Amino acid sequence: MNANDVASEGLRLISRLAGAVVAVPVITGYVALGAAVVIGRSLLDTARETWKRLPSLRGSQRYPEPRAPKAA
Repeated sequence: MNANDVASEGLRLISRLAGAVVAVPVITGYVALGAAVVIGRSLLDTARETWKRLPSLRGSQRYPEPRAPKAA
């Protein structure tokens, strides 16, 4: 084993380490993005189901029609 072999082995080790250091944040970013998508879809689905169950919040309830006076 000469000096060139040692330098080549050291360079190979450094390149593997750099590859691992770069890969960890990339994989973590994809996992975080996937979790955000799943949570966002769940929240939208929950809001949609809640909106279906509360009909008083939909439609013309925001602007109620004026009532006609009762005849005496």
